[in-house]
Amino acid sequence: MIPRMYPRSLAVIAAASLAPAASAFGAPMPDHQVRPGQGAGGVRLGMSEAQVIKVLGRPQQRRTMRTEVGAFVELAWPGIRVRRWEGPGGRVIHIDVTDRGIRMANGIGVGSTAAAVRAQLPGAACESDPPVCRLGEAVPGNTITTLRFGTAGRVDRVSVGRVVD
Repeated sequence: MIPRMYPRSLAVIAAASLAPAASAFGAPMPDHQVRPGQGAGGVRLGMSEAQVIKVLGRPQQRRTMRTEVGAFVELAWPGIRVRRWEGPGGRVIHIDVTDRGIRMANGIGVGSTAAAVRAQLPGAACESDPPVCRLGEAVPGNTITTLRFGTAGRVDRVSVGRVVD
């Protein structure tokens, strides 16, 4: 007699059969979450470039940037950019997210309205010019999470970073 298969059993079998294939094709998938003051998309502040590549895979773009506060290496993937200090041992200090799928645990992320941000993040300091909301105090050494609003009044970028200057 052939055992009867139920939809739940088939789903478990299908998921189990795909698990080895995912790891065989490259880096693990990011965790698709913004963690205020800590990181985003599986990347955490303080990681090395090698650790970031292990999480996100090879970047589509890698460039060196020089500013008045120092030199950085920027790594870019669709929907996420990561900056680290230049030089050996340079660690991640800034993560920019434009991917709508990478969100905070409360659902806030790219595409959220200003009203939703204020309701879900009552501790955020919001300004209208430029339109931005911040979690954390912007003083050197602190980590802050910034939600920037585009012309449509919706979040168009979420940044997690360490204040340098």
